[in-house]
Amino acid sequence: MRVEKVANARIGVLSPVNLAFPAVKDAFSELWPEADPICLLDESLYTDFVNSDFTVQPNLPEEAYTRIANLFQYSKNTGVDGIIFCGSVFGALVEEGRKALDIPVLTSFEGMIEEAFSFGSRIGIVTTAEGSLSCLIDDINRYADNNLAECTIVSEVADGAFQKALDGDIDASDAMVIESASLVTECDSLMLGQFSMGRVAQKIINIVEKPVLTAPECAVKKMKRLMEV
Repeated sequence: MRVEKVANARIGVLSPVNLAFPAVKDAFSELWPEADPICLLDESLYTDFVNSDFTVQPNLPEEAYTRIANLFQYSKNTGVDGIIFCGSVFGALVEEGRKALDIPVLTSFEGMIEEAFSFGSRIGIVTTAEGSLSCLIDDINRYADNNLAECTIVSEVADGAFQKALDGDIDASDAMVIESASLVTECDSLMLGQFSMGRVAQKIINIVEKPVLTAPECAVKKMKRLMEV
């Protein structure tokens, strides 16, 4: 993997939904304003490979892996120095697809998972879809196994909140997320399990007495470290 010191780095931000981009851009503006995020949307990933309940098939077809790999190559061809992928249910495909690239490629969750373990082994999660929760738990357990770490997970799903957001009712979606977050108490940190949830983090910080981690901020911080800025 090629990692260079790049102050004004161009970072590809790939997502299957538009909802992720505002939160990522806000994270870049706050944490790494010198960087240039280049957004690439491919809604076909959700249309073709995600079920109506936002879960993915147990055995995704080879076409899904090829589609992700092609997106990575397209993004790299635009001159990006690294890639952040925002689709929370596609972690395994991202891990496979990035093997062919010589630039850093981050899954939705890995930066956030690393940061969560730094606060302690009791990890809280709030998501707006069951599929995202399942994928995040799998990623946490895989990280724990790879790093010989112990963890306990407590979680809540703001069921229906993601669809509300897709339908444009952001206020209703955020209210459901905040209510779910207030129910996750026995943990050392609280993870918001989708990029699009970054917008509501500050409201949750005001009602819980623990670190609140968002995927956009953690991903930007990790990518910045990888760029050795």
